Amino acid sequence: MNKYSIQEPGLRLFSLFGFEVKLDWSWFFLVVLIAWTLATGYFPINFPGLSANTYWIMAIIGAVGLFFSIILHELCHSLVGQYYGISFSGITLFIFGGIANMQDAPSNPKTEFLMSLAGPLFSIVLGFTLNFVFQIGAEMKWPVEINGVIRYLGTINIMLGIFNLLPGFPLDGGRILRSILWWWKSDLKWASLIACNAGVGLAFAMICLGIIMFIQGAFIFGIWMLLLGFFLQNISKISYQDLILREYFQGEPIKKYVKVNPITIQKDTNLQNVIDNYFYKYYYKIYPVLEGEKLIGSISFNEIKQIPKTKWSAVKVSKIMKPCSEDTLIDIETDVISALKRMQYQHNTRLMVTDHGKLYGIITLKDLMDVISIKLKFEGREIF
Repeated sequence: MNKYSIQEPGLRLFSLFGFEVKLDWSWFFLVVLIAWTLATGYFPINFPGLSANTYWIMAIIGAVGLFFSIILHELCHSLVGQYYGISFSGITLFIFGGIANMQDAPSNPKTEFLMSLAGPLFSIVLGFTLNFVFQIGAEMKWPVEINGVIRYLGTINIMLGIFNLLPGFPLDGGRILRSILWWWKSDLKWASLIACNAGVGLAFAMICLGIIMFIQGAFIFGIWMLLLGFFLQNISKISYQDLILREYFQGEPIKKYVKVNPITIQKDTNLQNVIDNYFYKYYYKIYPVLEGEKLIGSISFNEIKQIPKTKWSAVKVSKIMKPCSEDTLIDIETDVISALKRMQYQHNTRLMVTDHGKLYGIITLKDLMDVISIKLKFEGREIF
């Protein structure tokens, strides 16, 4: 499974053909699940008679092989996109797939169609190639441990390619469907809604299949279908929501939505004063800290709660404030989409906005969500 996204956080691993490969922490859950499935199910069933330790070694190698298979799958998307002028910052592996971190969306249906098709085609070709190697190994009596892993990687790559061709967004097949509908009607928004609804429908079918298989005793297959179904349902909705956000705010600076003249605190104010006259009066979660008129940091409840209440009168804001950093500051010309992504990744719902280094105001996630809600209501639209 894959989707395209703007830059996302992750554990940096290495670079490949100029693309930075990163690992989302959710991948570790997937590795454990894959290894357990292979060591207790796939390998013992298909290659009986080996020891438990051998199955686990094969399972770990198989999981690593799948790791690189997904990287190559995503690399194909990135290389085709790069050929058509789309910039990519790298590839991030996360639970159930990978992300080609794309800076800009495809500008036309042809580009999206070819980008989306490249990954599944590569996986299918790689899968049949590995199955051919397996046949050679079987004839030449290669060790079953080696040949077993080759067969698994051949099979899983074919399945990966076919699964990604299912017509549900954000799977590659869903993107292919969207590109065709986009080309047909010249309406990206309509095409995206159809493709995302198809993704939700496909996810519901997978969940039902998983429940049926689980009841019938196919526990491993049932668990996989349930997990994939719930994940696909959620990501399909998020993908369409992201499209709506881009429709309303793409390229629009946050200046329009900033609360100007924010309540500020001078650095020499003691914490008791801050609690009594700011937190209990205005109920904001974060306040800019000034030295005269110069912005030097911010203070929130997170910093204050580290200090015992008995010392609040003696401790000044400057001693515990959070210095200005990229985590708390954003420039006035930053577009709304970038601000929303910053808040999402940093789990920070309020950002201080600066204009040429000077404090201009505060932008909050709640304010942006209220704007979206009002626009949708005026237009009589819903996001699922």
